[in-house]
Amino acid sequence: MTLPSRQRPVVVTDPQAAALLLDARAVRALGPFLGRALNAQAAAREAGLPISTLQYRVRQFLACGLLRRAGLQPRAGRAMTLYEAPGALFVPFASTPLVSDTLLSAASFGRWQARLTRSIGAAWVQAAGQRRIGLHLIGSEQGLISRNVEPEPDPEAPNSFFEYLLSDQGPAVWDSWGVLSLPPDQAKALQRDLAALMGRYRSVETEGVTPHIVRVAIAPLVPEDGEAEQ
Repeated sequence: MTLPSRQRPVVVTDPQAAALLLDARAVRALGPFLGRALNAQAAAREAGLPISTLQYRVRQFLACGLLRRAGLQPRAGRAMTLYEAPGALFVPFASTPLVSDTLLSAASFGRWQARLTRSIGAAWVQAAGQRRIGLHLIGSEQGLISRNVEPEPDPEAPNSFFEYLLSDQGPAVWDSWGVLSLPPDQAKALQRDLAALMGRYRSVETEGVTPHIVRVAIAPLVPEDGEAEQ
């Protein structure tokens, strides 16, 4: 991913400021000010927040140094105060109240994971139509081989739901989990393919398009408690 700015980030060490940056709702209010001066009304419109909520957040940001007053914007009547935040921020793990770097990641991306889950569920229900949705487990002599949330399977056409999803008529939704045993060179190739795929479809267009939430991930599998290393 190409970042829009190569500037050195401001390191946030104040615990109060770090806690705010772990709060997705606070970051939503701060976002419009990053790297530019904006008045509160314009920022509220951009963030899709009530002006009262935005003003409350502005007071919080000013108090902990995440925001500064950047001058006045003339207008008929009383001038409007402009506020600006640094264009890049970095929150060291040690500045947060969390007890592990795993929780730091969860705190940062938990809201997006929840939105992804809800969005997939809504599209799944739409695609299923009148068919009942449930958990479909398939086993073999090797044990569990498949675990899918899907409409009640049709024995005459066991793959019909997923074929429909990939058709032009189905919603653009997909959700796959799996464990792949890969040598290091293939794992790196897959990592780069995933990064290139996201770049291929990334667009700056916002009008006349439907937003889709996407998560692309790969990582060496960490065993669960009691599970042997592979």
